[in-house]
Amino acid sequence: MDDMMRALDWLKVKATLHHAALASKECKGRTLGEDREPLWVAGSRSTPEASPLPEELPAAKEELHLPVTIDSEPSISCFPDAQAINASIVRRELAAEGKRCVRQQLKALKDKQDALRLARDSQHKEEERQRDLLQQKALRERREMQLIQQADQLTAAQLEAQQREQLILRQQTDQKLHKLALEGVSRCQRRFNHKYEGIARILLSLDKETVQVCSTQNTQLKELGQKFEQLVSSVKKGNCEMQSQFLCSIIKAEEYCRSLDVLELDIIKQLAEFSEQIQQQLQMEAAKKLEEERQKQQAEEAERQRLEREELEAREKQQQQLAETEAAKVPAPTEPKAQEQVPQASTANCVHPDRLKFYNDILSLYQAKVDAVKPLQTDESLKAYRTGCQRAINLPLNAISAVSPQHLAQNFDKLYSFFAGQPIKVMNGSTITINDHPLARDYCMLLMAKKFVSQTETAISSNPQAAFPFASVIVTFWKLLPDFGKVFLAYMYKESPFLVPYVVPQQQGQTAEAYLRSIGYRLTEKNELEKPDMFLKRQSGIARLYAAVIITEGRKAAGSEPCFELEEGWLWLAHMVNVKPLPDISATLIMEILQTLGFELWRTYGKQFVKLLLYIQNIYVPQLAAYDEGGPKTRLEMLLAKFLRERQIPQAVGVLPPGFW
Repeated sequence: MDDMMRALDWLKVKATLHHAALASKECKGRTLGEDREPLWVAGSRSTPEASPLPEELPAAKEELHLPVTIDSEPSISCFPDAQAINASIVRRELAAEGKRCVRQQLKALKDKQDALRLARDSQHKEEERQRDLLQQKALRERREMQLIQQADQLTAAQLEAQQREQLILRQQTDQKLHKLALEGVSRCQRRFNHKYEGIARILLSLDKETVQVCSTQNTQLKELGQKFEQLVSSVKKGNCEMQSQFLCSIIKAEEYCRSLDVLELDIIKQLAEFSEQIQQQLQMEAAKKLEEERQKQQAEEAERQRLEREELEAREKQQQQLAETEAAKVPAPTEPKAQEQVPQASTANCVHPDRLKFYNDILSLYQAKVDAVKPLQTDESLKAYRTGCQRAINLPLNAISAVSPQHLAQNFDKLYSFFAGQPIKVMNGSTITINDHPLARDYCMLLMAKKFVSQTETAISSNPQAAFPFASVIVTFWKLLPDFGKVFLAYMYKESPFLVPYVVPQQQGQTAEAYLRSIGYRLTEKNELEKPDMFLKRQSGIARLYAAVIITEGRKAAGSEPCFELEEGWLWLAHMVNVKPLPDISATLIMEILQTLGFELWRTYGKQFVKLLLYIQNIYVPQLAAYDEGGPKTRLEMLLAKFLRERQIPQAVGVLPPGFW
């Protein structure tokens, strides 16, 4: 506003001075005012020289003509009136004073406006400050509430974390205590099982009369075994509500071990007392027998003297009939000799005499046990008992596998605990033991051996690796129950006499079907002979189990002494290449035995085994070609060539490592 007022004043002053300068030359009196005419008229001579007019009079500027300059002195009348000038000055001063007043008012108004604006700004600032304070206060309150909530949440989280840590710590402590309890109980279990098996072997080796003497201890042994098994199962499951119970389980296991030691001493003491009684009875019987023998010798001496007298009398009669007697005696000794040589000549190329004797001994033992258990096997009143025995054997035996050492040991323990006399639950909820019948032990032994052999045509023929866990359990039972091993071999030889090796000769007049049945062929459900490929598959499974038993170790607790050594495999190969070959079966069995036993035979016998392989390749296979031109012979030739070319035989897949369980 001030700048605009100053600019207006400046324009007016400039225009006034300019007009005054123009009018001063021609002025003869008062020239100012509304009643005065202009100083000049357009077209007059006295018109002054044109000068730039202000922008406010553009029309007059166009009409004015430049006046002619007259060089003459101005008259007094040309000057303006002093009053007019003073009035003009007064007016100007009044205008200036009005302008100053206006400016002062405008300035005062502006100052007031500025003051109001400042007051309003300060008020706004104060309001904003108050709002900021309120907002800050609300923000502080919200933050305080958030902090309180966060503190509560943090406290709750810390409390929950502490509870979790305490729970985890307790669980870790329980796990450590459980692990310690497992380790302690497992150590006691190994000691308990070793002692238990030793006592069981002692009791199994006793006859029935002696076992009756230790019947009380046998009952205590069963109870201890059951209690220890319950303790082990509870510790494995971790069924301990308090941590102190883990330690109590170790103490209980130690107590059971000490109780078993005391029981063993009690059994030994009882057996010693019984042995002394038996010795006394034997001494009395021996003295009685000596007396009887002395009397018998006296009677024999008298009889001998009588016979001598009769002999002297008979000699005289014999001299008279000497010619007739010699004629009658000449052909008598020759006939039986001829009869004895016939079977020897007929079996010379079928089986070695030593192996035939071993085979006959095994079958005799087997037949004796089969005949002995016939009363139990044929008694209809004992059918439920027989079914319970079969169930006690079949269930754990079918579950045998090498999934883990614990799994294998668990199934073995179920079988062995049954043979040790521990009770087994049957279908109706009752329990049976192997001691419930005097023939049950032999019956179950025959049943278990047969079941093991039957695995060759189910599990082993389709899965070769399954032979080794079965073989490990068989070897362990063989060590603990020696008769079981012989019964098992009898079943193997009945199914495959080639494992002796014994090539059964075809009898004169025997039909082809009867002969095939004699060497192991079976009849199908349609009363027909099984096909050759099924027969070879079953024989391969039997040979694989036979070879696995030779090279597989049993349970560590049963001892390290072998019961069926690698020498049996060497003898089988050596005898097999010296008996009469048969089509397909001979090549199949040799190939199976080499694939399973070859690695161990090569490592043990070295160059001698290589010589045997060369003999089979160069001598036996050409002999076999006269009887066999099928696939098994060709595969045997390729296998022998591969082994001799690579100078090694790979180890059979699935062999259990030493100390597996």
